[in-house]
Amino acid sequence: MTDLMSLAQLHDTGLSGHEIRRRLRNGQLRRVRAGCFTPADAYRRLSPEEQSLLRHRALSRAASAPPVFCLASAALVHGLDLRRVPVRLHTLTRPGERTHNGYAGVVRHQERLPGPDVVTVDGLRATSVERTLLDCARLLPFTDAVVLADQAQRFDLTRTRMEARLAEWAGRRGVRRARRVLDAMDTRSESVGETLTRLVLMEYGLPAPELQWAIVGRTGPYRADFAWPERMLVLEFDGECKYADSPADVTRNERRREVEIQELGWTVIRVGWHDVVRTPAATAARIEAALRRSAGTR
Repeated sequence: MTDLMSLAQLHDTGLSGHEIRRRLRNGQLRRVRAGCFTPADAYRRLSPEEQSLLRHRALSRAASAPPVFCLASAALVHGLDLRRVPVRLHTLTRPGERTHNGYAGVVRHQERLPGPDVVTVDGLRATSVERTLLDCARLLPFTDAVVLADQAQRFDLTRTRMEARLAEWAGRRGVRRARRVLDAMDTRSESVGETLTRLVLMEYGLPAPELQWAIVGRTGPYRADFAWPERMLVLEFDGECKYADSPADVTRNERRREVEIQELGWTVIRVGWHDVVRTPAATAARIEAALRRSAGTR
């Protein structure tokens, strides 16, 4: 993560006000928030999530009282994978407390906030993971909330535990929506793309697949994202980042294992971001057609 520097820190490095303004104009320096700066080239190398997190750090540094981040902002602080990076920052205060008025790009929420619901992660205050997931289930769009709920197991949170907490919130806004999110969650999904694919299958009424289904090929096991064993059909989600940090031989091995299970009689179909986000109806129709074909050959 790149460093944040205050105006005073920039002056301490020997930069005059004129030089700071010049560097801002020519793109060498970036203002993250009023009074907080970072080298522009370092900022550009950050992922969208890291850039957003830096904006959260800048707000925390600028605010007179450290904010408590909530909803998608808290999810980001906890390192959860989001369907989309929040454009605005979300903070939560107790009724009657200051709400960080005057900060642009900040959505201020007020709700009851018990002490155990506030944690500190790498210097940032945020709602606890459990509170974050439940708040997101109540207030975020359904798909975004399920993407987060599917990651509960990473923090040793179970659906039963979250349902018990939700039962204590009867009468709060969005509780009914949150129950629907918990009904749809499946912690076997291992990525945002797999969750989105599963939701497409649900939305279009396709038969429920097995997740992370193991198939043994000639040279070892192969774990399919989705499988219909009775149809000998495998569905794989290919994310843009799936092999981004892997050497070329990992990709080759993945394809080799795919060939091996095809030799066993399995059919493999693949979908990607565009398929599940932009053309879900066409994607569902393609999967349904593959299921029909496989049924006719068994």
